[in-house]
Amino acid sequence: MNGNGSRKLAIVGGTVITRDRAIEDGAVLVEDGRITFVGRARDAGPESASEIIDAGGLMVLPGLIDTHVHGSHGDDVMFSDAEGIRRISRAQARYGTTAYLPSTVSAHHEHLLRALEACAAAVDASEPAAEIVGIHVEGPFINRNKKGAHSLETLRDPDLDQCMEYLRAAPGLLKIMTLAPELPGAMELIRLLVAHDVVPSLGHSEADYDTALEAMEAGATHATHLYNAMPALHHRKPSLTTACLNEPFIRAEIVLDGLHVAPEMARLAARNKGREGLIIVTDALAAVGCPDGTYTLGDLPVKVEGDRCVLMDGETIASSMLTMNRAVGNAVAFTGASLVDAAYMASFLPAQICGVSDRKGSLEVGKDADIAVLAQDYSARLTVCKGEVAYKAMRNDER
Repeated sequence: MNGNGSRKLAIVGGTVITRDRAIEDGAVLVEDGRITFVGRARDAGPESASEIIDAGGLMVLPGLIDTHVHGSHGDDVMFSDAEGIRRISRAQARYGTTAYLPSTVSAHHEHLLRALEACAAAVDASEPAAEIVGIHVEGPFINRNKKGAHSLETLRDPDLDQCMEYLRAAPGLLKIMTLAPELPGAMELIRLLVAHDVVPSLGHSEADYDTALEAMEAGATHATHLYNAMPALHHRKPSLTTACLNEPFIRAEIVLDGLHVAPEMARLAARNKGREGLIIVTDALAAVGCPDGTYTLGDLPVKVEGDRCVLMDGETIASSMLTMNRAVGNAVAFTGASLVDAAYMASFLPAQICGVSDRKGSLEVGKDADIAVLAQDYSARLTVCKGEVAYKAMRNDER
């Protein structure tokens, strides 16, 4: 995205959320796409700004970063060309998201290559939108018995040659790959991913605790949608799920829509993992922003009614209608986390995982001016991407 010269922007009067505190009657100043001041409004001197935005009564957060997005507003990552992926990028800004990982699902090899190439082609954008900071490849090297909403016929054991082709299809963009560590060749795949700076994520798996530990020793540091498509917690059979809760080395995604995970289990996860170990994601599909109906998640049809998304069997949860602004609100409501910690789990922690925390993920001087302004009900009021207004609500229409 192109900056707008020396244009100056001031967001004043709101509660500014930094990594460590909430600043009442705060201000964030922006110049040439970068943050130049974060602090009390009375110390900001915003009068020199080209545009002053009154954020009184609102919450000013770092731009949210979603590391698990399958689609939005009718566009599916698996079927979209580069322009379709760019539409997803623009749609993310409606929810306070300023950076994200378009996420694939399990697919035949050639279809997955095409999706990766489309994502890579969509990276350079000429208008304000959420930045593509990488790609999350979910599957196809996952357990058939924990396939969830993945097409059974596309699942396969880890193939290092295929993985190398994925790396070449989107050079430098693969950030996360979800895999089942119990499959033949999985440990070798984990080591290959680590060697290429890709985060191996454990998920869609039946792994026991010892296998999870072996995967961690090989270099796995992440888990995909904690609790979902994993073994149920059992007091005599510790599993991958138990390891995710117990082991501080693993950072775990969680989908806080109230359907994927009960609030009580979300609170358990938050208490065990803390803000350094729990990543807020949406796992959203193409139906976000659209009316009820039938949509797709890769090759599979998904029935959407309200916030409930299920395969045509009527039972299997398939992605979500969650948005990052709502997920932050749910994190506070479900887990008792402070807004500071919820914002950290939705911004700084994912920025670290994506390798962009030097320029994104927190409101700090010198960083990209990625800012989400939310109302008290967590609806998005304003989204700024690299200093440019990418979304401004005219009414309560964030969904």
